[in-house]
Amino acid sequence: MEDYGWVGGALYIMYILLFVAIASAVILPIIKSLSEPKTLIRSGIGVGIILVLFVVCYLIADDTVLKNKAYEGISENTSKMIGASLLMLYVMFFGAIIAVVYSEVSKFFK
Repeated sequence: MEDYGWVGGALYIMYILLFVAIASAVILPIIKSLSEPKTLIRSGIGVGIILVLFVVCYLIADDTVLKNKAYEGISENTSKMIGASLLMLYVMFFGAIIAVVYSEVSKFFK
């Protein structure tokens, strides 16, 4: 077994810095939005739309599990969640493309 010396300590420092970065990325915008309630409302509307979109995708998703060794251990609920996630990915991807095209076309005609 090889001795990696300082790498173990550096990994712990990296984990601490990663935690601080993630905490800052989550907490600081919340603190900022509390001073400006309109941004909090807009963010809430955005999160609500995404949740409604996911519920619709979940209701549409198929829960069929194929009879194949590669799919052993996958339940119907897991299959439905995977299907809903894929549908959500497709909707968000094409929605982003449509938004970019619309933005560029509307800029062109202004």
